[in-house]
Amino acid sequence: MSKPDLTPANVAKFTTDLYLLSDSMIFIEAQNVAADFRVWLSNTFNLTTEQVSYIDTYSETVNQYYGYLFAATIIARGQITFAAPPNNPLPRRFKETRANLFGAVNYDDDNKELTGTMDVTIEFMLL
Repeated sequence: MSKPDLTPANVAKFTTDLYLLSDSMIFIEAQNVAADFRVWLSNTFNLTTEQVSYIDTYSETVNQYYGYLFAATIIARGQITFAAPPNNPLPRRFKETRANLFGAVNYDDDNKELTGTMDVTIEFMLL
């Protein structure tokens, strides 16, 4: 089965399908994301050469940051919005990536569950 391209619509479809799975399957996916975001992204989506080159520039700190951010959002079955990177032909301009996290997740001590919402939005901006 071929992997979908990394587009906003395919990310939305991926999360919709993922969130239909059991909690145990969600945890496995979250662990894979947290272990190595770059590898998970490459294994989950068909990336363009430019996208691969871009994520290969992530430091280990950035890779872990995105891994944990996405893993937490997946566990909470939150919304992930991943905008398409802007077209940046030669000569290239500086690209800035922004991650916005919104939500309120609470732990219910009586039933031992997380409730609430979490949304992560990835945006790209050329400077």
